[in-house]
Amino acid sequence: MITQESATATHPGAHSWRENILIALAAGIAVVLLLAGTAYAGRQAVQPKIDLATVSGDGAGFAAASIEPALGDWVTFTTTYPTSVKNPRIEVLCYQGGALTFGMGGAVDYSFQLGGAGSQWLWSGGDADCTANLFYFGWKAGKQTYNLLATTSFHAGG
Repeated sequence: MITQESATATHPGAHSWRENILIALAAGIAVVLLLAGTAYAGRQAVQPKIDLATVSGDGAGFAAASIEPALGDWVTFTTTYPTSVKNPRIEVLCYQGGALTFGMGGAVDYSFQLGGAGSQWLWSGGDADCTANLFYFGWKAGKQTYNLLATTSFHAGG
């Protein structure tokens, strides 16, 4: 004979309908959070950055933080950029009194000689305010584009 008590008994590990709803809800939230976290992680981009790394004058190299560069010195830069950027470049532009007196471009591992082999800055001497831009060229609608990633500025003695 089956009694009311034995008819409503459940097997070990069984949950009430309320518990089943809470478990399903918690599992759904966990899946949503997991997918959202994965999507966010996939979209995290490297923050482009450029900094003066070394200054070399008279054959001696110094960390950029320890010396101000000057006309004729060789400078290098540390850069950070997304791996999706192909062929990143650096341009160094130096100004005196607001006028561009020196400009040079090269690869991210290039050493730049301030003033170069011939420039208005080299011929006139004096201090300059310089900017180094990290950029890459691209194409949009059949035209070449200049895409600035990061910039840094520094003063250079004459």
